Amino acid sequence: MGIKEKLKSPMVVNFISLVLLQGVNYLLPLLSFPYLFRVLGVEKWGLVTFGYALMQYFVMFTDFGFNLSATKYISQHRDNLKRVNDYLNSAMTGRFLLCAISFLILLILVTGFDKFRADALFYLLYFGIIIGNVLFPMWFFQGMENMKYITVFNMIAKSLSFIPFFIFVRQPDDYILVPVCYSFGFLLAGLVSIYIVYMKMGMRWYLPSWSGFTYALRDSSTYFLSRASTSLFTTSNSFLIGLVCGNTAVGYYSAAEKLYQAYNQLLLPFTGVLFPHIAKSRDVRFFKKMFYRITFANLFCVSAALALSAFVLQLVYGTSDPNIEAVYHVLVCGCFVTIPSMLMGYPFLAAMGHPHYTNWTIVITSIVHITGLFILYLCSALDTTSVAAMVVVSESLLICFRAEGIRRFHLFKTK
Repeated sequence: MGIKEKLKSPMVVNFISLVLLQGVNYLLPLLSFPYLFRVLGVEKWGLVTFGYALMQYFVMFTDFGFNLSATKYISQHRDNLKRVNDYLNSAMTGRFLLCAISFLILLILVTGFDKFRADALFYLLYFGIIIGNVLFPMWFFQGMENMKYITVFNMIAKSLSFIPFFIFVRQPDDYILVPVCYSFGFLLAGLVSIYIVYMKMGMRWYLPSWSGFTYALRDSSTYFLSRASTSLFTTSNSFLIGLVCGNTAVGYYSAAEKLYQAYNQLLLPFTGVLFPHIAKSRDVRFFKKMFYRITFANLFCVSAALALSAFVLQLVYGTSDPNIEAVYHVLVCGCFVTIPSMLMGYPFLAAMGHPHYTNWTIVITSIVHITGLFILYLCSALDTTSVAAMVVVSESLLICFRAEGIRRFHLFKTK
């Protein structure tokens, strides 16, 4: 097959689209976070991060695992547009319902608890992220292996959402504008994607049958457990530090965590393409080749990130504050295991027919993680560095579970 033919293949086109889409989602925060950190200061930056962490619970709840279950279902049935349309509407209806429940929970928080009541408007303005995320069925485009249309519009929408940061946010008191900018970008991207799905891609909106609606929720519920558990590795850390140690501490932790997450997100275009491809083709040989190459490159990249830590922090945040650097060192060490672990998980174990094993290993690991954090709290040892260390311990346990799953099911020996 020639180069031109390879570039036209659906997998390559979708990979390029995902790279562009994730590139915007990756680069824009990487540019804006250092700016906000410097302009708002550590305390207000911590509040902004704490609010965003709270929203991620609602994002996780409204996604309800559809990013995995719907992607797999649609990729397996995309030749039957009637079944795809039924499942699409069932999933969207379920997400709308979960969005309404999320808003009621947020209202209870901002009216019933002092921690949230003091900045009630700030948290309410953040909720546009949830609405926009519900409207944006990324899983539909991934399952249909047709990302090229949505990529362009989403890139434009997300770009417009970040420009106001550099125009309007000039001092710490402008922190209230941050959730407005975030919500604008997510809402715009969501509305454009809905237009493309129902006006350009032949789907029709109608209320799903009760059986179709309940099937979609049941199908997604198993994946939801794993997604909820995964959030305990990320969202809960910043959220818990904010509750226990205050906004300044979460500001230090999140500054390092953003770089850790940014590095891990480099893998998202690969996992986004591999999951539907492996689920359909079960091409173990191709996966093994990609796994070994990426894991080998990861060793050099992480080593360089550790060796240049002071330079990286000075470049990104304009400071190599010891409070940030200590967390950075611990979290970046975790990248030695997070990258191969991510590849072993849903792009392979789940796609090869073992989603339950993949889900429950995450649940078990998350229980260990939360237990560890609870013990740290009881021992008055919960701080930014100890939480980061607990993240690395949990990720190391997770990769052991996944390696054991591959061995147990003889997946690398599958022809």
